[in-house]
Amino acid sequence: MSTNLDFCPSNLDGIKRQAKRIERVKKELTHLEALDLVAKRSGYESYQHARKLLRAGFTTSLQFSIFLSVYWRDSSTAPRSNGLEILEVKLPRPLLDFLSKRHCSYAQGLKVFFVESPDHLEMRSNADSQARAQELLKRAALSLQFLEATGLIPATTKAQYAVTEAATELPSSDHISRWICPKTGGWLMLDEPYDHVAQPVEHERRDAWVRANGFQWAKPSWQGLYNPGHTLPHFVGSNTELLARVVSTVEKLGSYPDEWSIRSEPFNTQFVSPDREISGKKRKPRLGTTYGYSKNAVEYQWEEGWASRCRPSQKMSLDNHKEMGWMLKRLYVSATPNAAHSRLVQLQSELENWMYAEYRGENRREVDVDVYYGGRDIPRYATSAEMMAAVGHLRSIMVGTYLDSKPLRDQLKKLDAARDAIAKI
Repeated sequence: MSTNLDFCPSNLDGIKRQAKRIERVKKELTHLEALDLVAKRSGYESYQHARKLLRAGFTTSLQFSIFLSVYWRDSSTAPRSNGLEILEVKLPRPLLDFLSKRHCSYAQGLKVFFVESPDHLEMRSNADSQARAQELLKRAALSLQFLEATGLIPATTKAQYAVTEAATELPSSDHISRWICPKTGGWLMLDEPYDHVAQPVEHERRDAWVRANGFQWAKPSWQGLYNPGHTLPHFVGSNTELLARVVSTVEKLGSYPDEWSIRSEPFNTQFVSPDREISGKKRKPRLGTTYGYSKNAVEYQWEEGWASRCRPSQKMSLDNHKEMGWMLKRLYVSATPNAAHSRLVQLQSELENWMYAEYRGENRREVDVDVYYGGRDIPRYATSAEMMAAVGHLRSIMVGTYLDSKPLRDQLKKLDAARDAIAKI
């Protein structure tokens, strides 16, 4: 998307110029629709609202619309019901100014969402009811509000987890999340237990632990993120200044703003946000809702919101599956490097999935044995040469059984990466 479509003008001439740029990209929009679109992105209700205020000499504090959406299916109703819930939140900064795509999957309240467009977060899978969908939307909105106001980001790296690890030993801690100040590197842990921790004995025990371990803590007058209004949020940290700043900030946030209204749409629709509309890029069908084709492969698992999982179209003999399972078990207990171990574990899981899919509907008594998992006194491979030989044999069985296909190539890459890691021992 061209960068000159991204900025939000603050005067009428700027709104008009931006609208003309958008009309050249989105030819199906009328001039008035383009004007309204730009005005809304600039914090006004419409172009007429912007013209009225600006001509009267007023300005509006810029507020950026961020949209959240959740699909839901409810099998407990008769007949079964479904839908799409959409919530609009207005914040002082654009979404990607305070939340990266990578951080989204780590932040409390946002872990089930992904960045669909620069102004839209969508939950990947389905909620199990309309009420649950609306609850998830409000929790996500509170998390966005918290991120924007505090300037914190969720911990994502091993180093960031390591510096916060000691605080997680706080007695009766629950629903914890770890937060980092990107400017200073300071950290805070957010602990959100239920009200049993308010009992005097329990509070004294926790307070004694905090002081004994050299930390500071505070209980803000704030509803928290995990289960707003039902838990008792506490911040724990080692930086007094950061703790005081964040507590002061969240106490100003209050509860759900009244303007957070949720609208409902049919399940089979797709929400198109203003940024998506302006970009001219159409939304692709939702993952898991269409059938794809891949040479020498078949889909074996579907779930709305997720890419379908595929396996090679051929069937491997149970004897080969058992031989591969035995070698992978031995590799699992052997002294493989971490880089090799993690990839072999992924391969082990996927091969078991393939086996069950290949023999779906047949006599499962032969299949439902501990082919890839279980067993006792499994011998290790003693040397790296033995491990390398086992990996090579695994590869030869897979290549000798399955025709070339994307799912096979994906698993062979893991096997080759494991072999390279073992070779460096």
